[in-house]
Amino acid sequence: MARLIVIADTSRSPHIDAPVLMDEEVKPEHLTDEYASHQIIERMAWAVLDAQEVSGAGESRRWN
Repeated sequence: MARLIVIADTSRSPHIDAPVLMDEEVKPEHLTDEYASHQIIERMAWAVLDAQEVSGAGESRRWN
């Protein structure tokens, strides 16, 4: 099966893992139904926005 994984784009060091904000298995039948496919897209959008927030926080911490 396929997986959707969203992680924050932060600087990676060997002892720090990037936060995983979405890790979801997706099956073809999840995309055949309009309602279910909209739900997947909505969850992915939330994860991308959360990743942006995490990445932005990391940037400001690095430069302060």
